[in-house]
Amino acid sequence: MEQAIITQGKLTSPRTIILDEDMPDLGGSFDIIIIKKKQKQTKPKRKAGTLKGMIHMSDDFDEPLEDFMVN
Repeated sequence: MEQAIITQGKLTSPRTIILDEDMPDLGGSFDIIIIKKKQKQTKPKRKAGTLKGMIHMSDDFDEPLEDFMVN
């Protein structure tokens, strides 16, 4: 029967892993699978007013469109 133990640690060199917690004595040899977590990408903070003056609305914005008028 296969047994899986999941723990976290740090790979300090190609031959050394420092675990965050103790492992039980498994006896004999065993396989190790290393999964590297992706680091969260930090997004720059948004600054209010960066588009000020770049968005313009036409004066007749609220007027009915001629294409949609019913005769």
